Amino acid sequence: MQELLKRSSPASKAYWRAMSIAGQWLWLMLRIQPKSIGFDAGLLTWLRERRHHRLRRPIHICLLENYPVEGRFGRFMKFWINERSYICSASLNERVEDADIVWVFSQDPLPPDTKEEVLLTLKKARSGAVVINHPSVYNSYHEISSFRLLDKVGIGVPRTEFDARDIGKTMVVYKMADKQSSPKFLSLYKGEVAGFRAFEFIDSRTSEGLYRKYRVLYIAGVIFPEFILYSDQWNVIWKSKKDIECLFEIQPVEAEMVHKIADALKIQYFTIDYVKKISDGSRVVTDVNVYPLPIAYTEAVSKRGYYGRWLRFDDDLWSRTNRSPGLFWNKFDQAMENLVRDKAQ
Repeated sequence: MQELLKRSSPASKAYWRAMSIAGQWLWLMLRIQPKSIGFDAGLLTWLRERRHHRLRRPIHICLLENYPVEGRFGRFMKFWINERSYICSASLNERVEDADIVWVFSQDPLPPDTKEEVLLTLKKARSGAVVINHPSVYNSYHEISSFRLLDKVGIGVPRTEFDARDIGKTMVVYKMADKQSSPKFLSLYKGEVAGFRAFEFIDSRTSEGLYRKYRVLYIAGVIFPEFILYSDQWNVIWKSKKDIECLFEIQPVEAEMVHKIADALKIQYFTIDYVKKISDGSRVVTDVNVYPLPIAYTEAVSKRGYYGRWLRFDDDLWSRTNRSPGLFWNKFDQAMENLVRDKAQ
C-alpha cells in the first residue's frame, strides 16, 4: 500500500508512468509472452483496453470510483474484469444507466460531499440494478455501533471502550481516527488522545514468538483466503513480514465468521484481517476494509514469472504453483450472476 501511495504523489507520477511504458516495451522486445504481462501503462495494455470498449457481455458492472478524484484501483479492476470474466464486462464511472451491477469502488471513509455525489449517481441507475457496498454502509466497521453489532452476533472484535481502571494496565493500539492507512502506536492505555481512538491490543504470537495476521477476501458470498503474515513486530504488515503463507485453508468457523460480517454490515465486497489470541486461540477481527488493495505484490508476481500488475487471485498467476485458489473467475462470475438473479426474484 505504501508503495502505491508513493507512486501516486505528483512528483513521482511521471517517473513511474515512464518506467511502466518502458517496461512493457522491454518485455515485448525480450519476447516475454503477452499472456505473462499484466496491466500497466504501455502499448499492450492500451491495445487490450481499446478492445474492451467494444465488449458487451450479459452482465454489465459499473464501477464508481469517485474518491480519490484521480482514482487508484478502479481502472485496474475494470481491466481485469474485462480481460478475464466470461459473462461480465465493466466500465468505470460511465454507463451507470444500463448497469446490471453498480459497484461503489471508492476509498473509505467517504467524505460527505463524495458520499452525496455517489448517492446522486445511484439515482441514475435503473430500478433493477444491484448495488455493491452502498454508501450508507461504507466504512461502517469503524463506527462504535458496528463493534457492538458484531459482538452481538458473535464476532470477536477488539474492545473499544475503556475507563480509569484501564489506565496504565491495559495494552492498546492508538489509531488516528478517520484516515486511511492511519498512523498507530502501541501503548498502555493513558486515556483519550486527541485525534486517535484506542483499540484493545490482541497478542497473536505463535510458539516461535512471531505475531501473525490472517487476511480473507469476500466477494458477494464467495470467500477467498489471501495469506497469513508472520512478523517479529506487533504491527504485522507486508514490510515487516518475516514469512508469508499464501492461499491458506480457511476453517468452517472462520468462513461462518466472514459471512456473518457481510450480513451484519450489509456489505458485499471487503477484506478482513483477523488474529488468533495467544491465550485461547479465539479469533478477533482487527479490520474490515471495503476498498482493499486488489493488486498482487510485485515481489510475489515476479517470483512466478509474471510482469506488470496482476489481480491477487488471477488464475494464471497461480497456475505455476502447487497451490491454487480454485478458478477465481468462475467463482467471480457465479457470484455476480447470483446477485443479479436474486435481485430479479
